[in-house]
Amino acid sequence: MLTHFIRAVILYAALVAFTRAMGKRQLGQFQPYEFVMTMLIANLVASPMSDVSTPLLHGILPVAAMFVIHSLITLLSMRSDRMRLFFSGKPSVIISRGVWRQDEMRRLCLTLADALEGLHAAGILDPAEVETAIVEANGSISAFTRAELRPASPADLNIKTDYQGPPVVLVMDGRVQTGSLAAAGLDEAWLRRTLAAHRLSVKDAFICSLDTQGVMTVQDMRCAVSRFQALEPAEVTW
Repeated sequence: MLTHFIRAVILYAALVAFTRAMGKRQLGQFQPYEFVMTMLIANLVASPMSDVSTPLLHGILPVAAMFVIHSLITLLSMRSDRMRLFFSGKPSVIISRGVWRQDEMRRLCLTLADALEGLHAAGILDPAEVETAIVEANGSISAFTRAELRPASPADLNIKTDYQGPPVVLVMDGRVQTGSLAAAGLDEAWLRRTLAAHRLSVKDAFICSLDTQGVMTVQDMRCAVSRFQALEPAEVTW
């Protein structure tokens, strides 16, 4: 039993390492060649994990080969449009100017029920509102409503907006995130002073974030939320 456990841990660690090396796209929607590779890896690892008589290398080496093949295909796809089209395919328009393209749907073997399900996943209930719908290379459906139905943007209303980037999380579960502080050009002493000025502390903060307008939001362990101006917008550097 201990041998099975150790072998499973080793194979799991190897798979995690290979997956990390393949990049974060592996954690999202698969391209066709990535989906095939994932199925192959699952079969390759199953035998050495369950059968003690099978050497571990019989599982690790084929997975390493899959990693090399994946890297080569990714490199070719990045450098050649033809290779990218061959391995990944291309997006297909299934609704154009509000009209369903039945020939394209037949080519994709996509039923109307499947397409409607994809529109629902994209947040659209009424297909009559869709002006353009695209089946992406990874199989997901992107849908865009008619222009007159889209929400008005600040640009439509001639409203000037300030820069809005991702907020930085400075405290998580009572622990200072030194990397985030450094990325924001701040230090722990500044953080503690700022929190103390509002009768707050690091150890009592469940989460503390700072947005690009200089507003700090703090939720303490008792779920009380405080929000205040910690920096002037001009002082934001990230």
